[in-house]
Amino acid sequence: MKRQSRIISFLAAVIMIAAFIMPAAVVQANASGVFIRVNQVGYKPSASKVAMVLSSTNLNGVRYDVFNSSNTSVLNGTVSSANKGSWGDAGGANCAYTYALDFSALSTIGSGYYIRINNYTSPVFPVSDSVYSSLADLSMQFFKVQRCGNTNPKDHGVCHITGTSSSVDGKPDGASGTIDVTGGWHDASDYIKFMSTIGHVADVMLTTYIHHPEVFPSPESTGGVLTEAKVGLDFIRKMWDNTNQILYMEVADGLDHDVENDDLDSRSKCWPENDNTIYGASRPVHPCPAGKGANLAGKAAAALALGAKIWGDPSGPSYNAALASNYLTAAQQIYTWGKTRTGIAGDADEFYVDTDYKDDMAWAAAELYRATGTASYLADAKSYCDSAGEWYNKSDTSLNWSRAYAWANYEVASLDPAYKSTVISRMNNHLNVMKTYADAQFWNNSSQPKWGTYEAMSNNAVEAMMYQELSGNSTYSNLAQQQLDFMLGKNPWGVSMLNGAGTTWFQNPRHRVTTLNRVSNPGYQLLGAWSEGFETSAQYAVDQSDPLLSGQENPNIVQFNDSRMVWHDNRRDYATNEVTISGNVAGMAMAAFMGGSYTLSVPTVPTGLAAAAGASQINVTWSAAAGAAGYDLEADGTIISNAVSPYVHTGLAPGQTHSYRVRAKNSAGTSAWSTAVSAVTSASAVDYPANADAYVRDGTYATTNYGTAATIDVKGDPDAGYNRKSFLKFDLTGRTGTSVASATLKVYCNGASAATPLVIYGLSGTDTWVESGSGSITWNNQPSSTNAVTIGTLNVTAAGWYAIDVTSYVNSQMSEDKKVTFKMQVENNNGATLSFNSRENASNKPVLVVN
Repeated sequence: MKRQSRIISFLAAVIMIAAFIMPAAVVQANASGVFIRVNQVGYKPSASKVAMVLSSTNLNGVRYDVFNSSNTSVLNGTVSSANKGSWGDAGGANCAYTYALDFSALSTIGSGYYIRINNYTSPVFPVSDSVYSSLADLSMQFFKVQRCGNTNPKDHGVCHITGTSSSVDGKPDGASGTIDVTGGWHDASDYIKFMSTIGHVADVMLTTYIHHPEVFPSPESTGGVLTEAKVGLDFIRKMWDNTNQILYMEVADGLDHDVENDDLDSRSKCWPENDNTIYGASRPVHPCPAGKGANLAGKAAAALALGAKIWGDPSGPSYNAALASNYLTAAQQIYTWGKTRTGIAGDADEFYVDTDYKDDMAWAAAELYRATGTASYLADAKSYCDSAGEWYNKSDTSLNWSRAYAWANYEVASLDPAYKSTVISRMNNHLNVMKTYADAQFWNNSSQPKWGTYEAMSNNAVEAMMYQELSGNSTYSNLAQQQLDFMLGKNPWGVSMLNGAGTTWFQNPRHRVTTLNRVSNPGYQLLGAWSEGFETSAQYAVDQSDPLLSGQENPNIVQFNDSRMVWHDNRRDYATNEVTISGNVAGMAMAAFMGGSYTLSVPTVPTGLAAAAGASQINVTWSAAAGAAGYDLEADGTIISNAVSPYVHTGLAPGQTHSYRVRAKNSAGTSAWSTAVSAVTSASAVDYPANADAYVRDGTYATTNYGTAATIDVKGDPDAGYNRKSFLKFDLTGRTGTSVASATLKVYCNGASAATPLVIYGLSGTDTWVESGSGSITWNNQPSSTNAVTIGTLNVTAAGWYAIDVTSYVNSQMSEDKKVTFKMQVENNNGATLSFNSRENASNKPVLVVN
């Protein structure tokens, strides 16, 4: 847990600086030899496999071999990648050469593999589909040691309850008595309990279990994931007082944290079961401040709703209807409470400062929908996610206990397929930022050096696997593998950051119970613990104020510290090696998502293939296929790889037929081809002149013909004798086929007395009217408007050309007599006159443009 800043005296500062000038481990001279860093837990057969090689000499062109357990070379090559540069300036190794060695071609399942360069070898490692399957359960072992109360804790006694020698949890602020807030988990090396982290940890445990139960073979065992999660759930339930509408946020506070300096303070040598020297009879429990707490409410409600779903499943391993009902009621109460208290709550000393509440409330709403099926919860979840928005562009892009955007969005997408594309886009935006950063780093770490680097790296790996599950796209699978590889041994120090995994794991965490156990058992190991993460030399000089314990670290490991990455396997190091429950659950989730049985499936066949033709190009579109990472388009028998919808097939001759089909693909394989479609490019556009046009007028002019006039006029007026309508006829009988690609009516206005909407109609079965002469068109015998089609409206404001798309109407007549009649009419009776050039005019005559 991050230590609170405090004022130190000048003398203390001098002592602290001296401790850094003379670190606990003696700085080594330049390291001699070759040091090969690999993922010591191993690799899946299909995974990317890249080792890092540090050397004091140039290895370019030097042979390497991968040997199996029978010491037979099964893969070889030469070191050919570019030198990444020197490493180890802070620890003294000063290796002048570093190479990335890709041996991904190794895919045969087996154990005992190792890499050899000259006479130097890497740690052994296996290749197997199940290589990470036990890591999630291993990670759960750490939480047993963190248990508080009468919860069957591991490696220490029952603590902080009545009947023990420890202070009892907990006494509300200003109260004379205590309430029962026993249970839960101690946060880190100290014995404080925070809702910020306990709520988040329970959320991640149970969400991971729901999606990847296969990595937890015995969830109800003593150390199983559901047994462990219940420790958190029962504590969260106690921290909610529905009667008084109080959500408590923390048990104990900074007083406990200030004495966790292991052997530097006599009080820090106190076992949890004897912890009574700080608070006396009872430890305090602090409530959320007025108007604040939505973030904690979201974490708590999500956990309890998940518990309600899991314990309420009659076919599940932990069915308990009464307990599930209790969890659900509390979840709904806390969620409702949180909706009106949107201020951020944390703890009394601001050790954990949250940044948002919308991610937490979205997660809670999603799990309440999962538990109840009530649609309003799903609507809330999407609303909170939308309000929180993207996370790639926030001031802090890292994901941890306080920024659970990926988790919340993942759950909503899992519950609502219609929302999946939105979430995929958001995750892609964030992961692209993380990948861009990692690609530029010496060790491909996706998080900047900081307090809790490994938690952020783990969450990035989890998000990458979530993205792959939702989209079927494996674009970021290598990013996830890089993070896991780093933490399981492919790092500067050649150390697995998961205690109990690999061949060389970190030994000396900043952890009070571990230190106490080693008094009588020097070989004690905190199994399942994940280390904290590296910092830069500059960060470390500021963050780490306790002097490191002399002689505890292996000098062959610490020599690989660099100004860009400092990490110490030292129990006094809280800046890079203190274990925390939030960091551990992130590592657990990474192991579960990458070790689970999820396998990428071949994508489905794309649907909705369509082709729309023009004169010289065809636009081809199709709908996205589930699981697709890309598409191949076949155009006239030629395959176009990695085509994107819409695809524009250009450079085509008019009047030609072209056929298309599409298939989807990803790293698992390629789908079958879709059903083929075809389209015919249209001939060149043809301008058809009107072969008849005229206007008609009512009143005393109702029998007058205006077919030879140079204009066709339109007017709407409330008084008889002033109304005018215009008619235009075009003959397409010389055109082959029963349809056209496009048709546009164009008319030229030579004068408009006022801006007026002009309605265009298409007439049907009335093409026998005569423009002039015997039987010519007048108001009294104008074509019937029965079955007329309203094509659209032109807003005529001034002189000039006006055009309107009439394709649909023209096509309706192409299967009839191939003659079309348009009526132009003003319907608002505003008295304005619109005058258009007729075919008798010397210029700008009406035209129908057909393609």
